[in-house]
Amino acid sequence: MKDSGRTPGPEHPTVLVADDDIPLRRAVREALDAAGFVVVGEASDAAAAIGAAIRLRPDICLIEIELPLEGLNAIGRIAKASPDTLIVVHSRSDKPEDVVTAFTRGASGYLLKGITGERLASTLRSAYQGEPPLSRSLVPYLVDEIRRGSIRRLRLPDGAVTLTPREWEVGELLREGRSTNEIAARLGVSPVTVRRHVGLLLSKLGARDREAAVDLLRAYGRR
Repeated sequence: MKDSGRTPGPEHPTVLVADDDIPLRRAVREALDAAGFVVVGEASDAAAAIGAAIRLRPDICLIEIELPLEGLNAIGRIAKASPDTLIVVHSRSDKPEDVVTAFTRGASGYLLKGITGERLASTLRSAYQGEPPLSRSLVPYLVDEIRRGSIRRLRLPDGAVTLTPREWEVGELLREGRSTNEIAARLGVSPVTVRRHVGLLLSKLGARDREAAVDLLRAYGRR
């Protein structure tokens, strides 16, 4: 990676760019470099992003949640390992559940791909100065989720956890005794996606398996 020659600091925030699209990474790096940022690292999958964030402690981590090896999981890991890093999603996905999950995992902003490099740089600059970055088209999703009350906190003996609407749906179907394939058919997603949601649910609940998760949901997740 080319050294910009700048000294990281308030005027030149450091950035980690995590995206598996190499041409886009290059374009983002050029735009940020032109705007005075210092791109200190790049990553093409979630594991590399986590490792780089821990090693480099960047001011900002710009991350695609559709990274190989679970980009959404990386957000929580980075937020925990490097709490001073501002995590901003830069993604193709405009799925409401992805937006909500990103924020509940620790992201501070969510931008959709397609914005210009100049706009991306100015938005990140504002984010670094304390203004939460969010693509305007996503605002109705978040408002709707809040109105529906579907972002729910489950109070467990060891503390509260926040579950996304999709995780609640999967949890409710698990409580009904549905199999992976049945849940996939009900939600209109693939079994692989269901297994991913179940894995995230188990991780949040601290449950060793599905049965333990169902027990917790039955005990503490009543509507």
